[in-house]
Amino acid sequence: MNRLWLLAFSFWLLALGSCSTNKNVSSVRNLSANHIIREVERNQFEFENIETKFNVNVKGDNSIGLKGQIRMQNDSVIWISLSLKLGIEVARVMITEDSVKFINRSNKTYFSESVESFRDSGVREFGSSGVLEFGNLGILEFLQDLFVGNDINFKEKYKVTIEDNNYKLTSDKNTFLVTPKTFKVKSQKSKVKSQWLTVNSQQSTVVINYDNFQEVNGKLLPTKIILDAGDIFNLNLEIDYTEIKVGEKLEFPFNISKKYSKIKI
Repeated sequence: MNRLWLLAFSFWLLALGSCSTNKNVSSVRNLSANHIIREVERNQFEFENIETKFNVNVKGDNSIGLKGQIRMQNDSVIWISLSLKLGIEVARVMITEDSVKFINRSNKTYFSESVESFRDSGVREFGSSGVLEFGNLGILEFLQDLFVGNDINFKEKYKVTIEDNNYKLTSDKNTFLVTPKTFKVKSQKSKVKSQWLTVNSQQSTVVINYDNFQEVNGKLLPTKIILDAGDIFNLNLEIDYTEIKVGEKLEFPFNISKKYSKIKI
């Protein structure tokens, strides 16, 4: 189980490189890619502080169900606590602009690395620096956008087609599926529905689906995130937000016991 923890966490941070996102728009009219992208960007979810409670099912060689919390301060920190269903914390993660920290309470170990060292470990693991490219974003900004369903990189040139009542934006590297809701464009509630992420070294595809959108502070936030990396890691993550709080003062405790052993990843 410990191996699965680290694999799941490392996958979120490492294998999501060179990626893209997509969002849903309002009605399936013939719109240009630039028009769709403007609507997507205009409806990004903005926050200063956000806290979510969630349930997550991790499926792979082994499967496990967990619950947890995500606390984020915009452009500053991501704090994640994972617990068994009974409420016993088993892991804690904290990510800042320059560091990545992880506590595994199951075996009393932890690691604390700079972002650069963490990237280097991914290069050694996957054999290509391309795995760890996040476009113009750092790991912190990338994951914060991911957790609230914001687009991550629309810097390339896209062509648009309509496929199964969805807008499909395609570039040389990325594909965005922008799904119309039952409202018009003027409602400005377009959000990311799915994204395909390509791991460069293996030319494999990771799919992230967003669903069950909930209006929070006038914008849509996905409350279900499904990440499928079966082609690469035989790993599937399904996250369901059960509670969302925005704008409240947050704390990010991360104390490491002297009894814990430091490990390298």
